[in-house]
Amino acid sequence: MISCREMKEMDRYAIQEIGIPSIVLMENAALKVVGNINPNAEKVVLVCGVGNNGGDGLAVARHLYLRAKDIAVYILGNPEMGTEDFRTNYRILKNFGIEFKEIDQGNVLEDLRKSIQGSDLIVDAIFGIGISRDVTGLYRKAIEVINSGQKPILAVDIPSGLNGDTGKPMGIAVRADKTVTFHRMKKGLAKGKEYAGEVIVEDIGIPNNIKSDEE
Repeated sequence: MISCREMKEMDRYAIQEIGIPSIVLMENAALKVVGNINPNAEKVVLVCGVGNNGGDGLAVARHLYLRAKDIAVYILGNPEMGTEDFRTNYRILKNFGIEFKEIDQGNVLEDLRKSIQGSDLIVDAIFGIGISRDVTGLYRKAIEVINSGQKPILAVDIPSGLNGDTGKPMGIAVRADKTVTFHRMKKGLAKGKEYAGEVIVEDIGIPNNIKSDEE
């Protein structure tokens, strides 16, 4: 079980010291998430931020699209201001002709609500473990819509809004039924089980050279 700081250092080590491209780790993560989605889920709503967690979500969307699933992709934040790996996956999906809806005002939230009503699964990929302040504004409203949808929720790496160390919501957090986390169990997932649901730890190719403080 590791802290967010330790996980970030492991990421850094894999990318900068070993030389594994970050986009490769993102692709591995996406494939592991897809492998944990019920194959009977035909309509999937994905809500993505514009950081690397959102990039994971877009890569998941691509693989679901290639499996002929009915996907609806919502983005919170300005895609042009996203991380490099987010923008890479964003461009790929645009080249596929997949439509996005940017949650930049209340009427899109209502569209999200309606889309969720007709879905089989929600994939939460808004925030990762790096969240450092309370969730507010449209982000908070989007999480409220997700939580009220009464549909199964799968969180990518960590439920959005959950503190990865304390397991406490940063104002609000997604209440997931399942969380697919990467490389190691995070302390906050163990402490925040009512938000994380069933936690699946998946290997995405990060070496174990760096030991956690508890090892």
